[in-house]
Amino acid sequence: MFVAAHDAQWQRLRFLAAQRRLNGQEADELVRLYRQTATHLSLLRSRAPEPGLINELSVLLVAAKARIASPRNLSWPAIGAFFAQTIPAALYRVRWWSVVVSAACLVIAVVAGVWMAENPALLDSLVPPDEQRLIAEEAFASYYSTYPSGSFASQVWTNNSMIAALCVATGITGIYPAYVLFTNSLNVGVMGAVMHVQNADYVFWTLILPHGLLELSCVFVAGAAGMRLFWAWLVPGVRTRAKALAQEGRTTIVVVLALTIGLGVSGIIEGFVTGSQLNPWVKIALGVLACAAFWVVTFVAGRRAVDAGTDPGLSEEEARNEVAVAG
Repeated sequence: MFVAAHDAQWQRLRFLAAQRRLNGQEADELVRLYRQTATHLSLLRSRAPEPGLINELSVLLVAAKARIASPRNLSWPAIGAFFAQTIPAALYRVRWWSVVVSAACLVIAVVAGVWMAENPALLDSLVPPDEQRLIAEEAFASYYSTYPSGSFASQVWTNNSMIAALCVATGITGIYPAYVLFTNSLNVGVMGAVMHVQNADYVFWTLILPHGLLELSCVFVAGAAGMRLFWAWLVPGVRTRAKALAQEGRTTIVVVLALTIGLGVSGIIEGFVTGSQLNPWVKIALGVLACAAFWVVTFVAGRRAVDAGTDPGLSEEEARNEVAVAG
């Protein structure tokens, strides 16, 4: 009943928050609906906790507040602080989940690759011998040079960003992120086995490492952030489940933005470097530097931001959304 009574207001707020330009009447309506929705959120948290709806309304209020505040409160220092502090702090919050997930996925890929390489019959049942030869001799390398660099980079970035966003968005299920990570790791292992059996290890590693180090890191972190969101709901600690989900949801939103940037860099490398005529060792070195920069931001810059008091999961914005309600 509560949802049915107020859904039209929420949809109207979502519509107004997405508009690039508002007239005076629409701006006033946006502010009024923002306040009403903040009250609805407070009521839900105190009386009828519904994690999915609470997370949805929290995200809606962030978008609406950003629309209300822009461009008056938008400044270069604020933008710089977001990239220099908020993003690293969000990545730092999920660091150990990211490390564990990365290690688990790499183990799965290695075990699958070695197992397939040592059992040719099993590998042949998954990838026919003729297809293996085609992949090793032509298809694997041509994948990175068939399309124009710009369009290929854009296509790769869009596809990978969608996968990362889905891992985070469906994290509350605890299933989809694990499925994506497992199948992705298994596919990498199988492809490595195919290239090894066909004596094309050099081609495989010189084409996968330049962009793959950063790309896989981002995918692993996306899966880790999604599963951490599920864990926050399952084991909230001293917080209520609703509050834990709302706070971790805010962090994951920032993580998604960070991964979108990281995957954008990976896409540029894949589109313009991986299939280029650069020395293979130069290409690999660029990939290593990009990956190292990502993890330095996560651990070094992230720790400094957290030590300085930055908390992407509980900001002044969220505190203002906690509207006092009588009764």
